[in-house]
Amino acid sequence: MAHLTPYAHAVFARQHGTASVEQLLATGLSLREIRHLQRAGDIELVLRGAYRTPSAPITQESRSAAVCLARPDVAISGPTAGRLWGLRRLPFDRRIHVIAPRASQPAAVRWVVPYRTDARHDRDVIERDDGIRITSRARTVFDLTRWLGPDDLLSVIEQVVHDGRLADDDLLAVAVDWLSPQRPWVRRFLHALDRRLPGGPAESHPEVRVANALRSAGVHGLVRQHEIDLPGYGSARFDLAVPHLRWAVEVDLHPAHRESIGIASDRRRDHAAAAIGWSTSRIDDDSYGHRFHETIADLAAFHARRSLSAAS
Repeated sequence: MAHLTPYAHAVFARQHGTASVEQLLATGLSLREIRHLQRAGDIELVLRGAYRTPSAPITQESRSAAVCLARPDVAISGPTAGRLWGLRRLPFDRRIHVIAPRASQPAAVRWVVPYRTDARHDRDVIERDDGIRITSRARTVFDLTRWLGPDDLLSVIEQVVHDGRLADDDLLAVAVDWLSPQRPWVRRFLHALDRRLPGGPAESHPEVRVANALRSAGVHGLVRQHEIDLPGYGSARFDLAVPHLRWAVEVDLHPAHRESIGIASDRRRDHAAAAIGWSTSRIDDDSYGHRFHETIADLAAFHARRSLSAAS
C-alpha cells in the first residue's frame, strides 16, 4: 500500500498543500503509487501535473502554487499578484491570473486566466520558496494598468514605490521595452508615472486622492512627504506641502490622530511650524468622508489667498 513519506508531507506543507508530479516522484513515489493515493483520496488532482492534500484548505495561495508547479513557464500576475503583494484598490476577482508565453496553454480550468505575451523579462519574475512564481512589484503594477482607472493606478504606484523602496526608474524600466501601438495601456502607465508629485511616495490612498483633488482645483507646487526641521520639536514630515508658500496639508485619518497623545503631538508640531511661518491644514475623518469637495474648495481658496499674500 502506498503512503506519503515524511518528505512528501514536508513538500505539501511548504507549498500551501500542493505538489507537482515531479516533486512527488522525487520523494520516492512511483506514478503507480501516486495514482493509488489519488484513488484512495489521500491526494487530489488540482490540474494536470499538480496535486493537493485534502487536509489543506483551497486558497488563493494554494491554487497559485498549483498552477506554477504544474506549468513552469507561467507566473502569477495581474490582480492575483496584486493581492499576494497586498496592494490596494484592486478589482474583486477570485480567479488566478497568470502571465504566459504567447503560444502556451497554461491550464484548461475556468479559474485560471492567462495573459499570453512574449513581453516579459526574466527580471520581471520572482521565484518564491512556496512554489509560487510571481511578477515583481514593478511588473505587477505595470500589468495592473489594464484593470485600474487613472487615480487607482497612481495610488498603487505610490504604494509599490513605498513598500518596495523603488524609484521611478525602476518602474520605467519595466515599461519602456514594450511601448507600441498594440499596447496603448503602456502609454497610460507612463502617463501615470508623470503624474507623480515630487518628494517621497504617498503612504495611503487618501493622500493620493487629496493631492489629485487639490491639483484639479488649481493648487500648484505640491510635494509629498516634505521633511523639515522644526525648532523645539525636531524633524517633521508633512503629507503634502507647498514649500515656497510655507503651507502644509496633513491627512489625519489614522486612529492615532484621534487619541490624546496624537492630538497633543499634532498641536505641538503645528505650533512649532507656525513659529517659523508655516501654516498647517488638517483633514480629519469628517472633512474627508462627509465634506470632501467642500474641504478641497476651502483648501484651494486658502492656497489662492496665501499665494496673493506671498506675491504682494
